Amino acid sequence: SARTSRLIAWCKANDDARIKLFSDSVKDAKEQGRKKKQSAAPKETYYSQLANAIFSNDEDPEVRLLFQTKPGALIKPVQTRFGTLKRKYNEFNKSLKQTGAGLTYDELQKNPQTKTLIDSQLDKFPWWPDLHGWWRTNPAYNTVFSTADPGQNYESAAL
Repeated sequence: SARTSRLIAWCKANDDARIKLFSDSVKDAKEQGRKKKQSAAPKETYYSQLANAIFSNDEDPEVRLLFQTKPGALIKPVQTRFGTLKRKYNEFNKSLKQTGAGLTYDELQKNPQTKTLIDSQLDKFPWWPDLHGWWRTNPAYNTVFSTADPGQNYESAAL
């Protein structure tokens, strides 16, 4: 939907807020050579900013009017949408099985098998590449993620 596309666009344009909204991890910060980002503002502040980006120029005049008169009324739908995106993101990940565990979108696109699988599903869930970039190592959002290195060979290590 156009609203979800605006939600994703806001997250892309507001890296710091997105990281704080999804809970920054020490691991991600270390890998990116930066300090962990913690929010001094409550998450509702970011949800309010998101609601503004999504609904202030909505196609539906009734929704636009609701946002203008009661902007706080649309914060809960934004939070609910993240829950829906999380569920769909994990359904998508389950279809990749262990082949995609911990790999980036670019790494997955290099493998013809996973590329075909991903590409066949993107028409139904086009936001997966962005969400995967943000959530792939975050167990709060990616319930399919394996902490194992996808290239590890446990059998040879046991010998």
